[in-house]
Amino acid sequence: MQDLTNQAATRSVAVIGAGRMGGPMALNLLRAGFAVRVYDTSPAQRHALTQQGLATAGNAQDAARRAEVMITMLPSDDALQQAIEGLGGLLEILRPGQVLIDMSTSKLATSRRLAELVAGRGAAMLDAPVSGGERGAREGTLSIMVGGEQAVFERCRPVLAAMGTTITHIGGNGMGLVAKYVNQMIMEAAFCTIAESFTLAAKAGADLDAVYQAVRGGLGGSPVLDQMLPQLLSGDLGSGRELTLHHKDGTYALAAAESLGAWTPITELTHALFEQAMAAGQGEHSAAGVARVYEAKTTKV
Repeated sequence: MQDLTNQAATRSVAVIGAGRMGGPMALNLLRAGFAVRVYDTSPAQRHALTQQGLATAGNAQDAARRAEVMITMLPSDDALQQAIEGLGGLLEILRPGQVLIDMSTSKLATSRRLAELVAGRGAAMLDAPVSGGERGAREGTLSIMVGGEQAVFERCRPVLAAMGTTITHIGGNGMGLVAKYVNQMIMEAAFCTIAESFTLAAKAGADLDAVYQAVRGGLGGSPVLDQMLPQLLSGDLGSGRELTLHHKDGTYALAAAESLGAWTPITELTHALFEQAMAAGQGEHSAAGVARVYEAKTTKV
């Protein structure tokens, strides 16, 4: 692969998958001074982004052909594979020196295989999944976990800095995804534990806001608690398919655990609870929708 250490500063970026996360990320790149061209499968989304000043393309190859760095932000592992190695995919046009940054959450095995294919074209790939949700994408405050060669990471650091404030190089290809799985495993277990514990408090007749104020100042406090409790107290569980996306990420984490021989009983349990929440129609809500499983199963007196 071409040595990327001494490449000139990257100025042209393509974003493939410019939806609820990728769209705001592309806008932050534009505001940071990068020449940005985007593609999304939704014509309505492409039109909306054009109205906000972004250059759009009618397909992924046209968006990425002249870019020094191309970013994928796609909803599933299947979508990622199609965008890169499918008919009309990015692999067909990759040239030496280009960098592909996948900022989706995908399967570990898929990401490492794609990185090898990209390297075979003389280009480089980083896996750089994010945490921080839509708000982090809008505000440019995402936490970005990066796997790939150190020199490639350093070259792309200014690109990543336009979208996030916590940018950490974890290790080689796939290690960014491993960090994201850790993030998701902790967060999903926290969602379930919060739902479970506050169901108990409600059954006991406690003032839930008072319990929340007491707990948040102790070791039980966390950003997850601060995000989830206002939703539970108001009954407004939000929208945006967040619960479904968490379930998808948990599926990939469990697949990685199985391939590595790691024992993950808590993640298996929380994953099953998320599946129950989805079966109960909570997939279109935030992850706080898992509380509905507890409410349904709690005995009435």
